Amino acid sequence: MAKRRFRVQGSNYGGELAIGQVSKEFVDYFIDKDESDLIETVTSYEWDDEDMGDKDAPKIAEEFNGWYECDDLEHLNNSYADGEWFVNEVPADGSDDYAWDENEVRFEPYHLYGREAYHQDKDEEGLIPVLCFHSGEKGGFGSYFIETDGEDFDPKKLAFSSVETSVSEIVENVWYNKELIEADFDYNDTTGKGYYASVGYFNPKWHDKDEMYTPEYLKENEYWEGFDEQESD
Repeated sequence: MAKRRFRVQGSNYGGELAIGQVSKEFVDYFIDKDESDLIETVTSYEWDDEDMGDKDAPKIAEEFNGWYECDDLEHLNNSYADGEWFVNEVPADGSDDYAWDENEVRFEPYHLYGREAYHQDKDEEGLIPVLCFHSGEKGGFGSYFIETDGEDFDPKKLAFSSVETSVSEIVENVWYNKELIEADFDYNDTTGKGYYASVGYFNPKWHDKDEMYTPEYLKENEYWEGFDEQESD
């Protein structure tokens, strides 16, 4: 049977998000201030504009060039986790991977898990002062290509994970038939819709790191059990 190829994409809304350590003084200064003041001060570093931002604000960090580099804890760039998903069939030979099919299908995949990367307002022993900054965008994010041996694309075979933060929840990994699919960002083209930011204190003990979720870990902890049940319905 001839091969078939499908392009899967998440919502057209999403964006880039970074979480990283900053100075305690900066966090304490902005913890109760308006989000707009925080955003203007952070972006003033990126645009090198001395007339922008809060002139009384402490330094963000010893070295800070832009929010997108403040990412020692998390850095994501993808669709929002609560959006609609789409699948288009494309030429099997890969000659036109970004073709649009008039029979495009919208569907809701299985949410396998969400990694937690929240922060809190209150400082406690062992917590890390952090900046969480998100650029909300509209457009095309990661694409995922699925090949079959002639079968139709099965929406029930697709699963995804996400990262939950204090600012937004963003798609991280995608599987088809329990096989991890690498994201393709060749057609990643977005328009900025707005900035969102928050400061606080991050508990590293509560941080669900990506490397923990190995295939063995997912199997041993029965993450696929619910997936198997919905697939058989």
